[in-house]
Amino acid sequence: MPLHRKKPFSAKQKKMQLLAKRVSKRDQAAREDPEWDFRQRPNEEGAPGGPQTAHAQTAKPATDGRNKLTSQFDKLSRVEIEDNKKRSMQPLHRLSLEDGLTMSFDDAYSADVDIPVRPEWTYGESKSVVEGREAAYFNSWLERLRASDEEVSLYEKNLEVWRQLWRVVEISDILLLIVDVRHPVLHFPPSLYRYITETTGKPLVVVLNKTDLVAENTVQAWMHYFKQRFPAVVLTRFCCYRDEALVDDTAVASMKMRRQRPRRRTHDSRLVGDLFAACRSVCETDKLGLVGWEDLIARYTDKVEEEEDSDSGDESSDGEPDEPVAPNEDADEEAHHGERVSSKYVTLGLVGHPNVGKSTIINSIVRRTVVSTSRTPGHTKHFQTIHVTPTLRLCDCPGLVFPCVVGRPMQVLAGLYNIAQVQEPYTSVQYLAERVPVERVLALHPPADARDPENFVWSAWAICEAFAIDRGFYTSRGARPDVYRASLHILRWVLDGRILLSFKPPGFFRDFAYLKELANEETQASVRSSDSASESSDTESIQPIAQKSMFALLDEENC
Repeated sequence: MPLHRKKPFSAKQKKMQLLAKRVSKRDQAAREDPEWDFRQRPNEEGAPGGPQTAHAQTAKPATDGRNKLTSQFDKLSRVEIEDNKKRSMQPLHRLSLEDGLTMSFDDAYSADVDIPVRPEWTYGESKSVVEGREAAYFNSWLERLRASDEEVSLYEKNLEVWRQLWRVVEISDILLLIVDVRHPVLHFPPSLYRYITETTGKPLVVVLNKTDLVAENTVQAWMHYFKQRFPAVVLTRFCCYRDEALVDDTAVASMKMRRQRPRRRTHDSRLVGDLFAACRSVCETDKLGLVGWEDLIARYTDKVEEEEDSDSGDESSDGEPDEPVAPNEDADEEAHHGERVSSKYVTLGLVGHPNVGKSTIINSIVRRTVVSTSRTPGHTKHFQTIHVTPTLRLCDCPGLVFPCVVGRPMQVLAGLYNIAQVQEPYTSVQYLAERVPVERVLALHPPADARDPENFVWSAWAICEAFAIDRGFYTSRGARPDVYRASLHILRWVLDGRILLSFKPPGFFRDFAYLKELANEETQASVRSSDSASESSDTESIQPIAQKSMFALLDEENC
């Protein structure tokens, strides 16, 4: 068969191709906004997108096809982007530990901001009637949020994504709310808690994930805070990496050590037994016999002991008690017909924000990759079910952003928004640098032309510029430091935990309540271990260091 020569593509044809693409984009923009004019400058009075605020923009309706389950958020105008860029060039205003690294529910959520709840429906109603009622209710909810006096930040505006949450809540027996322990208040919407526990009456287990990123006293403090605010909630912890535990997660030295080494993805099932034990404690009595909880927990515990004894790092070994079934491809069809809770299974539904580790927890339970994961928010587009045993299944819900009153920079740092699509990342870096000494963590140096390098006053823009020079990020044309690329790189490091932004409960740095409680728990644990096992010199040397590090948190003044 003769080979055909490649048809040449001249520069003129390439220019015509780019021109046609530009015209197509302009036509599409004109259809979406008839008043838009590409010839107007963004700073001119009356230019669409100039003085217009983000809250004035309306959400686009969900369309059929590949973008049906794509998250929709408001975008910043060009004037807002320029103003934020100028603000990032101002000197940083450092915050104290109590003011900058503590967060309460009152700081993140308001009583006037709720989530949409699925309207009542019956099996006898048709699909069009149910969907029409849901669309009307969702539009009224959007209008109510826009008319609210509270300044609501980024939140999900695609009805199809909210329907995924409704379906997962309906078919689940137990809901697992996955929260990132670095900022768990942000990932725990009280309106979602009321919807699950009061409206549906189903049990809720809160999973503090990524506990390997923070110190032990931070985990204990958050568990104590949640038990005080929500006494009926069941708490458990989880982590998927076998890293050395931090003694002090606010010390610059610990942050530098964490920054120097990237983390390798693993599927660690050490804490799966504790997770299943928490689910067993809230499981309904009539379904308690469907799953052999004792055998399930024992098998995971025995598997972990075998791995520790053999010190084997083989990720291909199965840690599940039974061979898991592939994700259920008919989950959409079942939920589409209004499937309620099944009497054949115990379903654990995993819900929460994007990037909190829902899919990673499932992979850790199964001990191999059965659900695709990514640090890009919204990677899971559709809920799917995975069978752990013939009578126990997991339901992975796509992450969606719940409405809250925290600022947009905090949402970006928490991984709720795709970092690659951030229009203006400098305010997020400024928010981070006001609370964490980023220039010290990254070992950055002041500019060469600084008059007084020792007393140089940093700004968010200066930090990004110095980091771009340090990493060799330069623009292709002018060979200037690529500040935008450097700022995105810093945000990705924050998301990965290589730059630690960890919030604490109110009063953590002001009083000793949490620290004393943790010290008592550690003392009791050491007494129990000494009674059951022989005393060792290692435990005697570690204990004073842990006690000293807890109180050293209160002496940190430069962080």
